[in-house]
Amino acid sequence: MTEADLIQRIARRVFIHATKMIYDANNRDDEQEGDPKVGGHPAACSSAVHILSAIHLGIRESDDMLAVKPHASPVDHSINYALGLLHESRGRRWLSEAEGKVAMAGLRKFSQAGEPVFQSYHSEWDPDGDYFFPSGSVGIPPVSALYTALAYRYAEDHGLDAPRHAHFWCLMGDSEFREGSLMEAMPEGAEREIGNLTWIVDYNRQNLDGTRIINQRGLHGTDADRIERVSRANGWDVIQVRHGRLRQKLFKSVGDPAFQRLFEEGFSDYELQALLMKKDGALVREHCLKLEPKLEAGLKAVSDADLWTALTDLGGHDVAVLLEALHTAKKADRRPTMIVAHTLKGWGLEMMAAPGNHSALPEEAEVDALLASEGIDKKDPFARFGERTPEGQFLAERGKKLRQGMEAQWAKKDKNAAEAKASVDKVGGIPEGLHVDLKFLPLVHTQYVWGQLAGKLIRMGHEEEAQRRGELKKERAPEDKRWGPAAELVVTMAPDVGTSTNINPAMDDRIYGPDFERNWEKQLGVGDRRRPVLLPSEEQRTRHIRFEIAEANCMTAVGSFGKLRDRLGIPMLPVMTVYDFFIKRALDQLYYNLYWGASFIVVGTPSGATLSPEGAQHSWKSDLQMPNLITWEPFYAIEMDWILSETVRRHYQGDDKGRSGVVLRAVTRAIKQAEMMKRLNQHLRFVGRSEAEVLAATRLDALAGAYYLVDHRGQPGYEPGENVVNIFSMGSVTTEALAASDRLKENGIYANVIVVTSADLLIGNLAHEDGYQHLRSGLGVTGDLHLSPKKGLEIKDRADYILAGGRRVPIVAVVDGEPGLLDNLGSIVGVRAETLALRKASKSGRPVDVFKYLHIDGDSIYEAAGQVMADTALENVRVSSRLFSDPLKEKNGHAPIKSAELWPPRQ
Repeated sequence: MTEADLIQRIARRVFIHATKMIYDANNRDDEQEGDPKVGGHPAACSSAVHILSAIHLGIRESDDMLAVKPHASPVDHSINYALGLLHESRGRRWLSEAEGKVAMAGLRKFSQAGEPVFQSYHSEWDPDGDYFFPSGSVGIPPVSALYTALAYRYAEDHGLDAPRHAHFWCLMGDSEFREGSLMEAMPEGAEREIGNLTWIVDYNRQNLDGTRIINQRGLHGTDADRIERVSRANGWDVIQVRHGRLRQKLFKSVGDPAFQRLFEEGFSDYELQALLMKKDGALVREHCLKLEPKLEAGLKAVSDADLWTALTDLGGHDVAVLLEALHTAKKADRRPTMIVAHTLKGWGLEMMAAPGNHSALPEEAEVDALLASEGIDKKDPFARFGERTPEGQFLAERGKKLRQGMEAQWAKKDKNAAEAKASVDKVGGIPEGLHVDLKFLPLVHTQYVWGQLAGKLIRMGHEEEAQRRGELKKERAPEDKRWGPAAELVVTMAPDVGTSTNINPAMDDRIYGPDFERNWEKQLGVGDRRRPVLLPSEEQRTRHIRFEIAEANCMTAVGSFGKLRDRLGIPMLPVMTVYDFFIKRALDQLYYNLYWGASFIVVGTPSGATLSPEGAQHSWKSDLQMPNLITWEPFYAIEMDWILSETVRRHYQGDDKGRSGVVLRAVTRAIKQAEMMKRLNQHLRFVGRSEAEVLAATRLDALAGAYYLVDHRGQPGYEPGENVVNIFSMGSVTTEALAASDRLKENGIYANVIVVTSADLLIGNLAHEDGYQHLRSGLGVTGDLHLSPKKGLEIKDRADYILAGGRRVPIVAVVDGEPGLLDNLGSIVGVRAETLALRKASKSGRPVDVFKYLHIDGDSIYEAAGQVMADTALENVRVSSRLFSDPLKEKNGHAPIKSAELWPPRQ
């Protein structure tokens, strides 16, 4: 028996195990009334079973990774179970066969006591999830595989220990291939010469709603033809896996090329599916002769049964044919490969080719019959092949080889991580700031500051790498040495907005990519020294990856590079710059990165209505609240430095749980930097303290989410509940908040200005984890009721109750973006609050005019402050007389019930 035939045999049991997994998931005895349907996709699994079996059992190496269509995950799990490759979820202990059977019975089940289970789709939580791309979002995993392949190459080209030989296998549905993300990324694979990438289309001619009815007249052929033409036009090699070996043998016996051409071009996909459902060889003959009458003589020697077999013998179900195609794809050096594998949806099931079989489930009798056909006892449905069988011996040998390779990969990851940590520790750790000199720039905006910080990081990274190679002649400053190891692993990216987002220094003659072009600008003397040199190369000095106007591609790339820390132990830190408004074009990709746990920075700039000359279409700043994401918006230049440096530190120390994805928003509206110290020096708590001490304290607050820029607390006449309001501002509109605060002070109102650097840390998901401690304790903003000294205490009846009057300190929040960024401040604290934000589309103009139009200007803040103070009514408080007696005794002798004892406050 050949290896291909052995894998073909194993694939049948894999198919049965996958089908049984899905059946069990839908027929559990713990189902409760009203539970949503579990579902499953046995038909989608069956069309992919031979493709995935050929990959896992015949071609892939331990360093390879797979992106697989979501609905085929039970097939992958069944193969890895057969190979003995299941291990603890996110762990390294291999599971026993008994534990593997528990996992196989736990598809889509919630683990109650740590028992192994499988998620609905491919996930890192799965016991075999460490070499799969998460597949819950179709159209993205194959693109992520493309950029992970690029990240591996980049890492190796920059002297890092990455397995460049690793291959990336991606299986997608034929309907999935219409996803725009795939179309957008196709030229990237060829232009970047990603040869270790293979995309495979499971061409089963059906989707969720039923048979795919393609307009072949409009497309000039089948969808398989379109896929081939699109792929070739985008620089890919293409392999059509149309025919199985039996069909090929029949073609030769008939001897007329028209017969093969008929099977390739004669039937539309819709017609083919209908013929498959009919299951009638005579009808197949009739249709063949109707299209090619001259075949009558050649088909006389072919029985109806053989014709029916030929119709169903598609190449995507013949392991020998598939292995030949996969080996050809793996030989490619600098060109990606597209394989179109023709398959049957529902192969091996009664529902084969039936419309709407996408989520259909087989009956118990059919599942039992499948188990019996393999000699499997219903009491042990996930039995493996016997150790002495050819299949069992093959699986044991291959499983051992893959396990050893995975263990070596884990060891390499540990080595890389330890070396990266040691290199940072050796120089004394990452400094608290990059300290870009801005003393000659009194008026500056955060986007410019970001560009200077990025340029400095890239320069220090290049010098670190040159120092290691012994090519650096000058002596580096001590701080540069401390930044060097971390800076060397920073890589910037931008979707055609590098120059307009101020990262020219990071781009100039540092573009990473295949060296395929001469420097014609230099040769012809037409270069412009004011513009960066953009000619790509794969030399180690390169630190920037350039994209066309394709935000989704760039977002996927930033996540793929950022995942190297978890995948290979290499803490690569990718930083993407993008116009903030266009982050929306890549929200699906952003969420994918976050779900996957990638570590990265997205600098969204310019942002908000500060981009007023661009008008309404570019000015909307979204409220991005997603798990594992933190969003920052600095106001002053030094905040940008603090935030970026802290982000780098957390990344390299792995201290970014729940916040590994970072969005850092900047603007192009310049402000006076000296105003910061002027305001901070007026705080009573900073009297007599040095500038360094003031900034150190402010830095801690800023990195916790917010800090006082104007702090009237403790000043004479400061009476909370009478003449105090808190103004929370985020980003550029702090200028307007300061103007309103000054005007309010002139009228006897003490308006504190609290600059919000990160809404996530102050009032968002990250703040929720610790009960909003920084807001309540760090800043001291509470919903406390302040008793009015004018009203005093009015004793009505000492034996009954006392009346008191008081007010709370209201809040005005102002943000150049969606109200959701700050509008829950009042509800968290428990006070009257008003949020000034973008509630209508912007217009073109100067910020002063546009802010007024949007009601986020100083006058609007002033009026809002007055309104919330007027609306903060005097509250009458009835104070129980028990407060003035023994609190443990009631008049009837019973102690009162205290809610705090039942629900103690969070510490």
